[in-house]
Amino acid sequence: MKRRVWTARNLLLLAMLSLTFCQPAMAAALSDDEEASLQVWRLPDLAYPKDNPFSEAKYELGRMLFFDPRINRESVSCARCHHPGMNWANNQARTLINGKVLPRHTPSLINVAYNRSFFWDGRAETLEECIAQHLGGMDMPDMADDTVTRVRLIQGYEAWFRKAFGPKGISAQTIAQSLATFVRGIIVNDSPFDRWAAGDDKALSASAKRGFALFTGKAGCVKCHTPPHFSDFSYHRTGTNSIDPGRYEITGREEDRNAFRTPQLRQIAETAPYMHTGQKATLADVIHFYESAGDVRSRGQELRAFKLDERETRDLIAFLRSLSGTPVRAEVPMLPPVRTRR
Repeated sequence: MKRRVWTARNLLLLAMLSLTFCQPAMAAALSDDEEASLQVWRLPDLAYPKDNPFSEAKYELGRMLFFDPRINRESVSCARCHHPGMNWANNQARTLINGKVLPRHTPSLINVAYNRSFFWDGRAETLEECIAQHLGGMDMPDMADDTVTRVRLIQGYEAWFRKAFGPKGISAQTIAQSLATFVRGIIVNDSPFDRWAAGDDKALSASAKRGFALFTGKAGCVKCHTPPHFSDFSYHRTGTNSIDPGRYEITGREEDRNAFRTPQLRQIAETAPYMHTGQKATLADVIHFYESAGDVRSRGQELRAFKLDERETRDLIAFLRSLSGTPVRAEVPMLPPVRTRR
C-alpha cells in the first residue's frame, strides 16, 4: 500500500473539506483558488480602528500606563495579571488581587487585537471598551474617574498625552485608547505552523502534521477554532463544571447560559491553565475533557464524545505546540515621577 505523505497542501484541503460540513456559509464563500491556497490559515494584516489609529506616541504612552500600578486604586498594574514573562497571561487558575479572587481565569493578550468581542462573556465589543470597563472596576463606576485623577497627579503624563492626543489631554477615553494601541502590538504570527502555512513544508514535524489532520478531522476542533485565528469568536456551551452563567449574564437568553467565547490558540502551549475556570492544567487534560464531551451533561450542550489513541493524542499536542512563535517581549519603561507639593 502506498503511504500517503501529508503535505501542507493536502492537509489544508482536508481542513477546507472539514469546514464544508461544519460551516457551510464560510465554505460556500470560498472560490476554488482560495480553497486550495495556504493563505486561509495565515493571519491578516492588523487593522487599527478609524477612531483610534496607530501612533508611536500613543503606543509608548500605553506601554507606560500598562506597567504603572499607581493609576489603579488597588495599586495593581495591567502587567500584574497579563505578565509579559508569562506570555501576557499568568499561571494561576484564579487571579488573587488584594485578597479578592477574580471569578474567571485571566486569558492571554496575545493576538487579542483580532478579537471581535472581549471578556469570556463578550460584554465588550471593542478593545477600548474592554479596557474602559477594567478601568471602571467592572462594578465600581467611580473607579474610572479615580484613574483619571491618579494619572493627572503623576508628573510627566500630561506632556505625553498632549503629544499623543493634542488638546484632548487626559481622560478616561484617551487612557483607554493609548492602552489599546499598546496591547494591539502583542502579536504572534511566526510560529512553525505559520511558516508551514506560508509554504515551508519542513516547518512542521510529521507528528504535528498528523495532529493538524486530527484537529481538522476526527477531533473536530476546527468546528469552533476556525481559520485564520483559530477561533470563531462565538459562544459555546462545552460542559465545563461551573455555575458561572457565562454569556447568559449579558444577553438573558437561556441558550446562552454557561456559554463562553472560543479563545484563540496561538501560543496556547505556554498559557496554561486552560478554560474560563482555569481547571485544566495541561493540553492533555483539555483533550481528554473534549474526548469525554465535557465534565457535565446539560441541555443544549454542543460537544460529542470521540476517542483518540495515545499516538493520536501526542500528535494533536504536537500540532498545538506548533502554534507557539517567538514570545513578545516588552521592556519595562521608565515611569514618570509623582508630582510633589511645594
